[in-house]
Amino acid sequence: MKTIVVRLSVDVEGKTLGELEAELMGQLRQALGPAVQTELARVSSEVSPGMCSTCAGPRRGRGWEQRCIVGLFGAVHVRRQRAECAGCGVTAYPADHVLGLEAQERYSLGVSEAALWLATDGSYAKSAASMKQLLDVSISANQIHRLAQKEGELVQHAWEGLRRRVFEAGDRETLRQLEAGAAVKDLVVVQADGTFVHNRATGEKMEAKAGIVYSRKARVSRGRVLITDKRTYAGVEEGAAFGEKLVLLAAQQGAFKAKRLWFVSDGALDLRRLRRQHFPNAVYFLDLWHLHHRISDALGLEGAGHVGGLLTLAVQGNVDALIAALAEHWATNTADEEQHRLLGDLITYVDANREGIENYARHGPQGSGAIEKTIDVAVGRRLKAKGTSWFRPGAHRLLSLRILKHNRTWNRYWAARRCRTSLLAAMAA
Repeated sequence: MKTIVVRLSVDVEGKTLGELEAELMGQLRQALGPAVQTELARVSSEVSPGMCSTCAGPRRGRGWEQRCIVGLFGAVHVRRQRAECAGCGVTAYPADHVLGLEAQERYSLGVSEAALWLATDGSYAKSAASMKQLLDVSISANQIHRLAQKEGELVQHAWEGLRRRVFEAGDRETLRQLEAGAAVKDLVVVQADGTFVHNRATGEKMEAKAGIVYSRKARVSRGRVLITDKRTYAGVEEGAAFGEKLVLLAAQQGAFKAKRLWFVSDGALDLRRLRRQHFPNAVYFLDLWHLHHRISDALGLEGAGHVGGLLTLAVQGNVDALIAALAEHWATNTADEEQHRLLGDLITYVDANREGIENYARHGPQGSGAIEKTIDVAVGRRLKAKGTSWFRPGAHRLLSLRILKHNRTWNRYWAARRCRTSLLAAMAA
C-alpha cells in the first residue's frame, strides 16, 4: 500500500479560523500537485508494455512521452511509455489506461465534474469564473462547453444503447432485467409534457420534452404534496426516441407490473399518440387545469360565468353533455370570429380527449402539476434562461447532465466514471 504524505507548516498563533482555512488550503493546493505527480510517475514507470488490445500480440516500448493533466490541485505532468504492437503496429500508452486517463483529454475527471456541476445550473462563462474563484482552476467557458458535450454524449450513448437493444433488436430479456429490481407497486403514474426553447440554428423554436414516473406522495402541509420517488427523463430529440426512453424509465420504476398504471398529459396530439403506443393499458387522464384553461380562453370574459357549469360536466365524466353545451356556445357566438374559432377547436380537443375526461368519474380528476414543475425546474431554468439559445445537440447533451442532478444520481454517475463501471446501472439506481 502506497501513501502520499503532505506536510504543511502554519503559524496558528493569534489567527482566526478564517485565516487558518485560507492559509491551509493555499498550502494544500501547492503541495498536493507535486505529491500526486510523484505518485503518478511511480505508477507509470512500473507499467509494462503488455499485450495488444487489438490483436493480443506482444507490445514493445518505443520511447517515453510527457502528458499534462489539469487537476483539482494544479497541472501535473506524467511521463509514460509509448508501446507498439510487434504484429499489427498499433500504438498505445498502457499507463494511460492504468491511470484512467482518457485519450487527448487535458482535464481530470475531478475538474470535469466540478465544472459541469456549475454549468448545469449557470452559463459556461460564469462556471469558468467560479472554477477559478473557488478551486483556483483555470478553465475557459469554451472548454467547459466541450466537456459538457463530451459528457452528455456519454450519458445519451448509454440510453441509446439500451433503447436500440430493446426497441430495434427486440431484446426482451433486457427489458425484463430492467423491471426485475422494481417492487410491485399499487399505483404508478406517468406524466409527460414539452416546452419550447430557442433554436440558434434556425432562429425558431424547438421542443424539449420531459417525462416523469412516480408512485409515492407525501402531504407536507396544507395544500402541499411532495413526490418522494419521482424519476425524470428529458431530451431535445424526436418524439419516437423520447417515447421509447420514457418507456425504459417506466420499466425501471416497475410501471408495467404495477397494480394500476395512470398516464396524465395536457391532451396534445403527440402525447396522446405516445400513450396509445407505449402505455396502452394505462388509465388516461386529461389534466384538469389545461381543460379549465382551454374552456376559459374559448368563452372569454363574457362567458366566464359558464365555466363552472362546464367543468362540473367534465368532472362528472359527461363528455356528450359537455360537447353539447360547448356546441351551443359555438352556435351563438358567431360575431366574434376568434372566439368562434377557439370554441370549435375546444370541441375538437374535448372529443379527442374523451377517454381522459370520462375517467374523472371513475377515479377523480387528475392534474399534471408534477410534470409542469419538472419542466420549469429541470428544463426551463437552464434552457430558457434569459438570452439563451441552443443548437439541438448541445441542448440535448446538457439537459442529459442536468437530469442526473434532478434524479439525484449525479454522485453515482461520477463514481461509475471514476471506477469505469456501468453508467446505465449508476443512472438507474
